[in-house]
Amino acid sequence: ASMTLSAQKCGVCFQPPSIILIYRDNSQDKTRQRIMPVRNFSRFSDCSRAAEQLKNNPRHKAYLEGVSLRQLQKLYSLLRGHLEGQSLAESLEKFQQEETIDPEEDMNKLDDKELAKRKSIMDELFEKNRKKKDDPDFVYNVEVEFPQDEQLESCTWDMESDAEI
Repeated sequence: ASMTLSAQKCGVCFQPPSIILIYRDNSQDKTRQRIMPVRNFSRFSDCSRAAEQLKNNPRHKAYLEGVSLRQLQKLYSLLRGHLEGQSLAESLEKFQQEETIDPEEDMNKLDDKELAKRKSIMDELFEKNRKKKDDPDFVYNVEVEFPQDEQLESCTWDMESDAEI
């Protein structure tokens, strides 16, 4: 059944708390809506765990195949923000900040959970920006000429002999 369903949009409803999926049922050529009630979720809940539980729920699994875990986490974080009394704009801004990679950040100092989160953000960014074969502006085997007129900087360790090593 999973091949006949394709997710189109996924959103969150605050009242009653639920995740709403608009999907295409290709076998019947119809667009349908599925409402997945959110239970036992409070402003103290872990959005990542809630997203994983929903995605792996046998009742919803086939429907959520085309929805990324990160998107579900975002919907849960918006719901949590709402439960904390934040406006939608505030929740979105907070999520944006949490999801932005700081190039200055020392990733060696992060715990495993935070590091995994950063990696998944980078993977998603990579996928989003990656040119695929069927993209209209895809070019195979791009060759780039680098300007030769700039004097190449020599590195000091290039100059030393490797006798000490």
